[in-house]
Formats: sequence, C-alpha cells, structure tokens
Amino acid sequence: MALAALPFYAATVLFLLNFALGLLVQFRVVDTKPFRWVHHALFFAVFVSAAAAALVGFLSGAPYRWFLLPVLALFIMLPYVRAGTPGHAALACGALFFYAASFFHTL
Repeated sequence: MALAALPFYAATVLFLLNFALGLLVQFRVVDTKPFRWVHHALFFAVFVSAAAAALVGFLSGAPYRWFLLPVLALFIMLPYVRAGTPGHAALACGALFFYAASFFHTL
C-alpha cells in the first residue's frame, strides 16, 4: 500500500509547485511572461500525474482514489477559465481542498 501512495505524493508535490507559481504570478512576485510555457508544462505534468495517481489508487484500492476524481474534473475545466480571474482561482483552490482532503485521508 505504501508504494501505491508514491504517485499520489508526487502528484501532490507537482500540484503544490504549480499552485505556488500561480500565486506568485498573481501577486506579481514573479513575472512569467518571458517563459509562460513553464506554467503550462507544469500544469500538464500535474494533470498527467493526478490521472496516473488516480489510476494507481483505483487499481490498488488506495484511500485517496475517490478524492482525485473531483480534482481531475476541476483540472479539465481550468484551461477554459481565464487566468487571473476569480474563477481560475476558485478552481485551483477547489483542487487544493481535494488534495488536502485526500492527503489527510491517507494519514
């Protein structure tokens, strides 16, 4: 069961890195205009890692598996909401909530 949690932890770390980058850009601490692709590439890695973690979770019966389904749904909607808007922030914060819930459920 411990090995089944590794993809989940990797997905969580990638999400937190991307979330932190989004916050830094939103509050103008970091300007990513010259390398905007980094945030998009990191989001792709976040989505793929969350999908892989969900798959591993369902195959192994891990306790976090059900929490990742809403995360994936939010990730699917996220690119359709303009960055820097309250909707984009709400979707990202919703994903953060489900990641936190799944993390505490695995403890």
